[in-house]
Amino acid sequence: MKYNISETDMPIEFPEGRLFGKAFSPEGKQGKLKAVILSHGYNSSWRAVSDMAHALAECGVFAYCYDFRGGSVGSESSGSSLDMSVTSEMTDLKQAIEAVKSLENIDRENIFLYGESQGGFVTALTADDSIKGLYLLYPAFCIPDDWGSRQIKDSIILMGMHISKKFCEGLPNYDVYEHIGKYNGRVRIFHGDADGLVALSYSERAAECFKNASLKVFPGEGHGFSPEARKELIEDVCAEFKQL
Repeated sequence: MKYNISETDMPIEFPEGRLFGKAFSPEGKQGKLKAVILSHGYNSSWRAVSDMAHALAECGVFAYCYDFRGGSVGSESSGSSLDMSVTSEMTDLKQAIEAVKSLENIDRENIFLYGESQGGFVTALTADDSIKGLYLLYPAFCIPDDWGSRQIKDSIILMGMHISKKFCEGLPNYDVYEHIGKYNGRVRIFHGDADGLVALSYSERAAECFKNASLKVFPGEGHGFSPEARKELIEDVCAEFKQL
């Protein structure tokens, strides 16, 4: 069954700033709703994950996607990219989780997280056992290796976005693989074997470190799936929710 969808703005205000977000709700679905919170990648936006959010809502799931503060040149949330870091994005995701948990029609025992690239890395680090499961698309576990030994004196332009030394200062100061090993929920990881930005080996290692993870490899796909692969990804995730 496909549900009609109600799409509404759902901003979140908190002491550090304001998140712009969109809520996708299945119309007429009875009872408490499972929920998925979707996090975009570096210099991207909620629009990049809205196709997944839309598909999930059609399947009867509440979906929420948002812009990280300073997370892209076109972010509709508050804040500057010069203040953005992994730590600031973890704060944003925690705020989104609490906001969704506070909604009356949400099943708090069935909240899931979905993240792409840097958003997938942030998702993996943020999740605790109040989160039912994770869906990670080419999660950027390479970030500590890429940036751990680098220094930004003031600011640089990286992949079309201005970032500052706060990005390096906001890197995790712990073993990220040991950290994710504490999470008990189910994890699904999706990665292309031709990814030139985040090597497949990072997801292979993450899949081994999570307690309950599976990795689906997409042959020939890079960082940013083709339309065909993305369609397969969306169908795969939605098929799981139809069975839950």
